[in-house]
Amino acid sequence: MESKYSKEIIPLEGWDREETFRFFSTFKQPFFNVHTEADITPLYRYCKTNSLSISLAYMYVTLLAARATENFCYRIENEQVVKYNGLDLSSTVLKDDNNIAFTHFPYRETLEDFCREGAEIIGEVKKSRKLFNGYQGNDLLHMTTLPWFTYKGMEHAFSLTHEETGVPRIGYGRLEFQQDKVMLPMSIALHHALADGFHMHLFLQEMQAVISNYKL
Repeated sequence: MESKYSKEIIPLEGWDREETFRFFSTFKQPFFNVHTEADITPLYRYCKTNSLSISLAYMYVTLLAARATENFCYRIENEQVVKYNGLDLSSTVLKDDNNIAFTHFPYRETLEDFCREGAEIIGEVKKSRKLFNGYQGNDLLHMTTLPWFTYKGMEHAFSLTHEETGVPRIGYGRLEFQQDKVMLPMSIALHHALADGFHMHLFLQEMQAVISNYKL
């Protein structure tokens, strides 16, 4: 499959994850899911002040954190491990006919540019009859949002019939307002041959640091 970003092969022989990779690569279902939440209070207030979409904003900070976390950039292609030097995202969009569309959202340098372009993309996709809209490669994050209810966890769909490339899968629930905080429920699924719980911790730390940059 063609990719948008450049990539480098990680030699498996002597890699510090070699034994872990070989072990989990034999699993029929190699993903592990973590259900957690993120405090997005600064980001929420920034978006309200600047009339930005909060859903596009938390997708954006997730993308920034993933791009800064090495293990989120690993993929499995042709039985090799590769590391992408950039990531975009693909998220479900609810169309006007109440069916979903998998939709490409490209990385942009600023939150404002990402939200502006993202709103335009959503407006077009809502009228589309296609399931897939825009670029769909391995150098993406897969995202979905369930804004109608909160949840304590979700399991992501996966196929048993094709090669698993290890694209991270991230789901969001309805925002929870807790006194003076705004919490975002999240479900994160990672391929265990490529990442462990510690790497998810690094990602969540990075995401919280990015969010804190939007303090008013």
